Amino acid sequence: MFSPMFRRAGIFFGCIAALMLGAHTPAHTQDNDYPMLPFIHDVLPENIADFNQGDDGELIIKELRRGNPYLKEVALTFDDGPHPLYTARLLSILRYYRLPATFFLVGVQAERYPEWVQMIHQEGHEIGCHTYDHFRLVNLPLDEQIYQIEEFSNLICDITGKRPRLLRPPGGRYNQFTVELMNRNGMALGLWTINSNDTAPDCEQHAMYRRVLEEVQPGSIILMHDGSEATIEMLPRLIETLQRRGYSFVTMSQMMAHANSDVLNGHKVNGSDEWKVISY
Repeated sequence: MFSPMFRRAGIFFGCIAALMLGAHTPAHTQDNDYPMLPFIHDVLPENIADFNQGDDGELIIKELRRGNPYLKEVALTFDDGPHPLYTARLLSILRYYRLPATFFLVGVQAERYPEWVQMIHQEGHEIGCHTYDHFRLVNLPLDEQIYQIEEFSNLICDITGKRPRLLRPPGGRYNQFTVELMNRNGMALGLWTINSNDTAPDCEQHAMYRRVLEEVQPGSIILMHDGSEATIEMLPRLIETLQRRGYSFVTMSQMMAHANSDVLNGHKVNGSDEWKVISY
């Protein structure tokens, strides 16, 4: 009676309604309606052996900016959340397509909306650190960087019981203090391959869709934001196109586990000549 497009739209908006209702009862949904999805959590960062240790035994900080070029997989990542309006819509889309993603959250937002942090976690997605206040780390002394990284980790652990193991510095910039703190907290750098530019004032979903598809390749990490209307409008179309092209979707930790020495850069903790600032 109804076309496939209308049937899919009905299911999709039904998911949104269910998720919005579930957000008001996190304890109930965690136990029953929205269990953590096992197909996402086959690889967790805390289970990756020698997370920041090199083959020679030296401590290093692993940096991932693209995945294995021989595996046709991509990672969807969303910065700056959680957002009181957009997080629910993102989670609904991801649940509809049964896809994992990595959310690089900001501490001040997580403190304001802990129920959405919990929802991201219980839906089975990965949570990474995007600092507490979204400050550029290279502009901060060590004690302030400690607050930006470690207080964020403490907050997320209080909410979810898990400490983030991936850091995405705002602007992709970091320095030796950052490297030392990542080592102390067992973290790796989770950067990106494709910037969707979805926060630009003139951002439009069709142009963003074309830009991402022009650049995507096996191992791409796609940077988007939790709080962009254009991203919400574009995302289902992007997912369906990538699926038709044979891509699978993974978390950043899964992509790191599938990577090899050709795509994983290592910065030695002791030795400034091995460290560099990366800016986008």
